[in-house]
Amino acid sequence: MKRLRLSTQFYIIFTVVILLTSLFFTLGMNYVFEDFRSEQNRNQLATYANNVFDAYLNKGLDSPFLRSDHNGYIIYEDGIKIYDSQFQIIDSVYTNRQLYLRMNTWLSNEKTETFGEDTYYFHLTRFQNDVLIVTFTDSSYLENLGTSFNVILRISFISLVLLGNTTILVWSRIILDRIRKLQGEVTKLSANNYHVPIEVVGEDEISELANRIETMRKEIESNEKTKQEMIQNISHDFKTPIAVIQSYAEAIRDGIADIEDTNIITKQADILNHKVKQLIELTKLEHALTEQDRSHIRVSEVIEHIYDQQKFRRDDIQFVLDLDDSTYYGVYDYFFSAFSNIVDNMLRYAKTTIQITLKNNILTFENDGDHIEEKLIHTLFKPYEKGPKGQFGLGLSIVKRTMDLFHFSIEVYNTKDGVGFKIIPLESL
Repeated sequence: MKRLRLSTQFYIIFTVVILLTSLFFTLGMNYVFEDFRSEQNRNQLATYANNVFDAYLNKGLDSPFLRSDHNGYIIYEDGIKIYDSQFQIIDSVYTNRQLYLRMNTWLSNEKTETFGEDTYYFHLTRFQNDVLIVTFTDSSYLENLGTSFNVILRISFISLVLLGNTTILVWSRIILDRIRKLQGEVTKLSANNYHVPIEVVGEDEISELANRIETMRKEIESNEKTKQEMIQNISHDFKTPIAVIQSYAEAIRDGIADIEDTNIITKQADILNHKVKQLIELTKLEHALTEQDRSHIRVSEVIEHIYDQQKFRRDDIQFVLDLDDSTYYGVYDYFFSAFSNIVDNMLRYAKTTIQITLKNNILTFENDGDHIEEKLIHTLFKPYEKGPKGQFGLGLSIVKRTMDLFHFSIEVYNTKDGVGFKIIPLESL
C-alpha cells in the first residue's frame, strides 16, 4: 500500500468495503426474506386459485388471464378430471389419479410438499361436494423473484460502487491537490528563508496541518532571526574584550604600558572565559538527555551551594534563605547553572537584600532592586536581549531553556520593593 497513490488506496478500500458489505447484506437479506418470499408465493397461489374458481363459475377457463408460467390447476367433478393447465409442473411427482386421492386426505385448503430438493405448493377449493379445484405451483416463482431481487441488488451495488468511486475520485483530487500545494509551499520554505507564509484554506485536518506548519514556520523564522541577532551580539560582545586585550598587549610589547596593565588583560580574559562558558552551557541545553541522566535533586542543596559561592561577592548584600525539602526531577549541574544565573542577575541589581524561598516545590528569588519596565518583562529571557540599564547576555536565556527542558514554568514579576523570579513544576499547575 505504501507504493500506491493515495487516491488509488481510497478506491481499493472503498471498493473492498462495498463488496464485503454487499456480500453480507445479500446473505442477510436472503435469510430474512426467505420466509417472506414463501409466504408471498402462497399468497399469489391463493389469488390464482380464486381467479380459477371465478373462471370456473363463469365458464371462462379459456381466459388468457389464467395462463401462468408458474401456476397450474386441475378441476375434478365426481373424481374425474375435466380441466387442467400446466400439469407438467407436477407430473414428475403425481399422476392425475394420485393427486386426487392425495388431495382428499388433506383437511386444510393449503399444503406444501417437498420431494428431494423440490418444493410444491397446493391450494384446494371444494365446491358443492362434488367439485374439487386444485391449484399448484413449484419454486420457479420464488427463483424468479429471488433472481429479480439479486439483479436489483447487483445493479444497486454496481451503481453504488461507480457513484462512490466517482465521488471519491473528485474528492480525492481536491484533497490531493491541496496536499500537493501544501507540499510545494513546505518545499519552498527553506529556499525563501521561511519568510513566505503558508496559505491556510478551510477548517479541516489539512488546514489544521497547514496551521501547524505555519506556526512552525513562524517559530523557525523567529529562531533564525534570533540566531542572527545572537551571532551579531556575540561578535560585538567578544569584540570589545578582544580589542582591549590586543591593544594592551601591543602597548606592553612597545613599552608604552606598564606591567601592571596586564591586570586589565587578565580581567578581560576572565570576561571572555565567562562568556564562552555561557555559550557552552547554552549549547549543552540543545542536546537531548536520557532518563539515566535525571534524578530527584534536593533543591535546598543546590541553593546552599550557590550561596556558599556567591555570599562574599558583595559585602553590602544580605542573603535570606527559607528552604524546605522539596525536590526537582532533573540534572544537578543544569539546575545549579540556571539558579546561579538568576542569583547573578539578582546581585547585579539588588540594593541590600536577596531572599530565596522554597515552599511546596515553588522556588522564588526576590531582591530590593529597581522595578523592571513592563515591556522588558516579556523579552527578558531572549538571548542578548537588553535588560534594565542596557545590559545584555545569555544568563537568563540559559535559565529559560533549562526550565523548559525539565518542564518548569518561570516568570519574572515586580514586587513591592523590587523584582522576583518564580519557578514552578508544570505538573503542579
